This record gives sequence, C-alpha cells and structure tokens, in this order.
Amino acid sequence: MERINELLPLFEKYKEEVKQGTFLASLQNKKYMILYAKSEATGWYLIEYMPLESILSPITSSRNWFWLSLSLILLISVLSAFLLYRNVQVPIRELYLAAKRLRRGDYAVRVGSRKHDEFGYLFEQFNMMSEQIQHLINSIYAEKLRAREATLKQLQSQINPHFLYNCLFFIKNMTRIGERNAVMAMAVKLGDYYRYTTHVDQQETTLREEIKLIDNYLSIQNMRMDRIHFQIEIPDAMLELKLPRLIVQPIIENAIIHGIEPREGAGMIRVTGLIDEQGYEIVCEDDGVGLSEQELLRLRQKISSNAGLDEGCGLRNVHQRLVHKYGGASGLTLEQSTEGGLRATIRWIVLLSERE
Repeated sequence: MERINELLPLFEKYKEEVKQGTFLASLQNKKYMILYAKSEATGWYLIEYMPLESILSPITSSRNWFWLSLSLILLISVLSAFLLYRNVQVPIRELYLAAKRLRRGDYAVRVGSRKHDEFGYLFEQFNMMSEQIQHLINSIYAEKLRAREATLKQLQSQINPHFLYNCLFFIKNMTRIGERNAVMAMAVKLGDYYRYTTHVDQQETTLREEIKLIDNYLSIQNMRMDRIHFQIEIPDAMLELKLPRLIVQPIIENAIIHGIEPREGAGMIRVTGLIDEQGYEIVCEDDGVGLSEQELLRLRQKISSNAGLDEGCGLRNVHQRLVHKYGGASGLTLEQSTEGGLRATIRWIVLLSERE
C-alpha cells in the first residue's frame, strides 16, 4: 500500500496526457516501470508496476555473457596465435635459415631442438643430412688432396734427375766405346719408361702395362749397374686387371735404392702375382740389406699415416691409394723377407660380382 500511495499521485499526472502508456518512477528508493491502460467499458485504469531491475536483468546478463565470451575468444585467439608462432613459425624459420646457410656452403650448420614431434623429426633428419653432406665433402676434399699429393710425388719420382742423368751418362759412355746395341736398347727402354710414367691423364691402367713398365725399369737399372737380376711371374688371369697407375713402380724403386744399391755384389728382385677368393696380391721381394724390426715398425707406421710429403712418401701413397679405392682391407704390407731383404705385398679386394 505504501508503494501504491506513492504511485497514485504520479499516475494522476500521466493519465491526463494519454489513456495508456508507460513511465519510470522511484518508489521507496527503487526504480519501477509503470504500465497503465484505461478500460472504455468501465472507465477504470489498469495499472501494472514492476521493478526495473527485473526487466533489465536478462539484458544485463546477456551483455555480460557477451563481453565475457568475447574476452575469452580474444584470449584464446592470442594464445593460439602465440602457440602457432612458437611451435610452427619459429621452427620453420629456424629450418629456413639453416637451409640458407647450408646453401651458402656452411655444412657445419645444425638445428638444435628438444621437440619430440614432427618438427623434431625434421630437425633430426636435417642434422643427419647436413652431417652426411659435410662428411662426404670432407672426404672428397681429402681424397682430392691425397690424389694431388700422390700425383706430385709421382711426377717427382717419374722425372728423377738422378735416374735420368745416370741413364744419359750410360748412353754417353756406350756411345764413346761404340756399343751401338747397348745405346739403342737403353734409348728404347728409357723412352718407353718415360712415355708411360708421364702419361698421367688416365688414373687406371692394366696390370699388363704396369708389369711392362717394371720390366723396362729393371732392365734399365740392370744395364746401368749390371748387378740386378729379376724375375716377374704374373698369372695370365691377372694381366688384364684394372688398377691405379704407378702402383708397383715405387716399391721396385724403393727395393733398388734402399735394398740392392747399399749391398755389395748382385741383387735379386722377384715379382709374383697371386689370386685368392677375396682378391689379388702382387708380392715384391728382394734380397737387399733389409731393415731391422724397429726400422720396419717405423716404416709401417709411416705408410699408414696421413702426414705430408717426406721420406717414404712413395710407399705411403701406394698404400693410401689402395685403401681409398678398394677399401680398408686393401693396401700395402711390409715384412721381413726370407731372402734377407724386404717383402712388400700389394693387396686389393675385389668382389666376386665385380670379377665376373
């Protein structure tokens, strides 16, 4: 009744204007919406009043939920964008930058990641690929350096001034005493020897050509010193085998210079070819002064090392070229000979399928 008593004076003001309508009023310090309408039949007014808060409550609630939902959507969008950037964009950019460095030639580039997802797998494969490329390029580069070193040493040994001067001096002396046949034989052998050794554009040759070179070289040395005897026994099945050029000559040269020349009297060099189930062998044996066990051990270590050019480089080049071409089981082995000198064995492994 108190609210009605407060309402009636307010209603009296509005009913004069229109027969029905709405207005807001404060009743007992609370906002109300008042609706009224006049009945034509009775002449009475129907009045309805309700708290304004109850009318606006659904709208306010909907508005609050709208802003809350919008805030949550915005927060989720920002979080999703951040996670997408961190988990997708950043790894892709790291991979992109690493690929650019790899393209520029930085083969030591690696992508670090602790992820265990698809990107982690990609990073791991990229690192493996980069490592393999680096290893391959380093191997090729090292092989080129070794090949260049071997070629330089070959050229040095091929055009040995001391050997050439001795041969020319022999020709001069034989010409002076009228030994025409000896001069012609030396000229022919020397010409064949240098024609073969200076022809370095082909990296491989047949064993037949290599043995022919050895025969020329030993014949020249025998004519010059007249105290070198040699035997060459190579099976016919090995003569057409392909092998690196100048693979036997450095061993024969080493046997003459360090084995036969220092001793008194004649010397013997024997070259033998062997075939087994795994590969082939060429055994070069002399009866020269030989080496002590300590000297032989040092020489074995030297030919197995990757040091620069120095004494014994010819033997090391032979060993390294065999290892890099045919595998680790191939190479040059040195041991004491039963003849008193040194026994050098050239071995290279060839698969059965490759032989066929």
